[in-house]
Amino acid sequence: MLATTATTALGLTGSVGAFPLGAACSAVLGAGAALAMLLHPRGGLAVRAMGAAVALWACGQGWLASLVLRTPGLDQQPTPGDLLQTAAAPLALVAVLALPRPAGFAGRRRQLVLDAAVVAAAGAAVLWRAAFVPLEPTGTAAVTAAAVVLADLAVLALCVQLAVAGLDRGAALAAGGVALFVVTDLANTHELVQPGGTWTWVGAAAACAAWPLVAAGFLTAGRARLTHRGASPRSADLRTGSLTGGVLVAAVAFAVVSSTYDQRPVDPVSGALVGLVLVALVVRELVHRRHRDRFLDDLRQQALHDPLTGLANRSALVAELAEHARARHEVAVVVLDVDGFKQLNQQLGHAAGDALLQVLGGRLQEALPPGWLACHLGGDDFAAAGPGDLARGVDVAEEVTRALREPVELPAGPDAGLLPGPAVDHRAVVAVAASTTAGIASTTPSLLDPASCVADATTAMRTAKAAGRGRTAVHDAAARERTARRALVGQRLQVAVGSGAVTAALQPLVDIATGRTTGFEALARWDDELLGTVRPDEFVPVAEESGLVPALGAAVLRAGLESLVAVGGVERRLRLSVNASPVELRGLGYVDGVLGALARAGVPVDLLTVEVTEGVFMTADDPAVTALTALGAAGARVAVDDFGTGYSSLSYLERLPVHVVKIDRSLVCGLDRPRPRAVLRAVVELCAALDLHVVAEGVETREQADVLAGLGVVTGQGWLWARALGTDQVRALLEAEDAAALPASAASEARPA
Repeated sequence: MLATTATTALGLTGSVGAFPLGAACSAVLGAGAALAMLLHPRGGLAVRAMGAAVALWACGQGWLASLVLRTPGLDQQPTPGDLLQTAAAPLALVAVLALPRPAGFAGRRRQLVLDAAVVAAAGAAVLWRAAFVPLEPTGTAAVTAAAVVLADLAVLALCVQLAVAGLDRGAALAAGGVALFVVTDLANTHELVQPGGTWTWVGAAAACAAWPLVAAGFLTAGRARLTHRGASPRSADLRTGSLTGGVLVAAVAFAVVSSTYDQRPVDPVSGALVGLVLVALVVRELVHRRHRDRFLDDLRQQALHDPLTGLANRSALVAELAEHARARHEVAVVVLDVDGFKQLNQQLGHAAGDALLQVLGGRLQEALPPGWLACHLGGDDFAAAGPGDLARGVDVAEEVTRALREPVELPAGPDAGLLPGPAVDHRAVVAVAASTTAGIASTTPSLLDPASCVADATTAMRTAKAAGRGRTAVHDAAARERTARRALVGQRLQVAVGSGAVTAALQPLVDIATGRTTGFEALARWDDELLGTVRPDEFVPVAEESGLVPALGAAVLRAGLESLVAVGGVERRLRLSVNASPVELRGLGYVDGVLGALARAGVPVDLLTVEVTEGVFMTADDPAVTALTALGAAGARVAVDDFGTGYSSLSYLERLPVHVVKIDRSLVCGLDRPRPRAVLRAVVELCAALDLHVVAEGVETREQADVLAGLGVVTGQGWLWARALGTDQVRALLEAEDAAALPASAASEARPA
């Protein structure tokens, strides 16, 4: 700043020493800035190139300063100093191009260069015609001046283009410093080409301020993004293109006006600059078109192909099916799911899982017949579609699953074993034989909806998956009817749960020794106006898929409590058991909801038993366990249902606040065989040791009841005594039990003491 101020003060007072002082200071500051950039330990290409460019400019300034000091009053003529400053322009261009990439300009620096070339050539033509031709430069002076003008404008245009595209703060600071020097250099060049012209102090003073800005900007470029509040939402491409177009329009307008009012002939320099404009414009348009076509191709590739496997994606599959539908061609669709893929990811790592998907995708594409499209739907799901009916789809599915079953050697990734599973050495290579489950569907002339066909094949695949791994299922007319009914059940169930149409039937729990009812289990029942009686094994899975389980459980609890009160169960101290899924137990407010329902119905908490299916795994820190513990603390009992069918029976008894164990019917049905009877005896003895009450489910014969009583089981439940009953039937049952108990009571009272 001091050098700029001193040079400016001397220049305004008319001192002949203003230029040599400013040029000398500019040379010193430029040399310092160049050294700072060239010696920076983390300087990249942009910093190194601009350091070299500033060094050349500084040498040129120093040459001119020494020349003027040695020969005062020397007339202007091209000197080595001018050549050094002109030669710095290409390096400056390289440096500006290597600045941190502008926002929104991934891989488009070539277009920025061409835009800058068009702007520079057009600007040089206009500037030369307007400011330099009237001075009538000739010979070497004309060539040198034209070169300086074109070089300076190229650097300035590129700085402006990058600034318009969007830069970080450091790059913007560097662009400002470069622009400051370039503008003053153009003004200085204009002065030099005039007859008797000499070097002015303005350019030297501006360079003193420009070099620190350039060095600071290039050394900090790329660290902080420059944001513009309220900026136009137009893309950077459109902004830079608009600038280029505006400069061209201005140049054409100037050419039209100057040709009308200026009688001077076109000089060689102007002609060359105009030719350069045309060449740059043509090249820019060709490169822009090529870039645009490549960009559109990339967009199409990304929109219709999976990035991991390179196969077509779901959008491409639907588009392919739509083409066949418009042509009314019958098409078969095969959807495949890789069995055990989640466990493979856990054991070998996600990198190995991705490698497996890539190999399977390649095999799928190779195994398909001509005319079939291979797709990766995402995750571990693949699909294939091609001409043919269901039979053709089955044949293709068999061929594909056979090809995919071949072992694949996979390296265990660095994340192997991070999830639960056997420990795996991440340096090992593991051979994996991946089986697949397939679902097949086809379009027909009457059913041409592509999305429905894919959904049908997916439904068939899930049906096959439920039956076991490595299977194939076909979605035929019957399956389509089942799918339609399932969808209708889901729609009607949502209304039924909210309107109270879902009720509860009560199945008695009986004292095996006396035959008297000791409680009930509330079982969901639904009679629909449109669907008729819908079985629980049909609507409960639909409720699980649609997220209606909490609402369904609350409705059954409410209906069961109302029925218990209506039949006088509270007065008789009869318990009510309700099933609770982990989804309900993990929901916020479940415990408060249950306690609130008990309070509204007037049922004591200790008459409620909450049953949890033993086959559902829960860890000790599971929120469901916390909810069960809270209910137990409030006075309710917790029962483990279907005991003996799951994989964690004994751990459940230790982990959960269990009061009751309900033995599954599969053990009860096998009581006529030695092994099941021995297992049941061991379970009963274990429960007795743990002070747990035992209930036997599925009791259907008197022989089973007698064996259970002999083993020490007190309570039974099953068709031997009663099925699930409505309120009136339960009331009649209890009244009959009361009536049967009266004679026994009277006989006891009549017996002599």
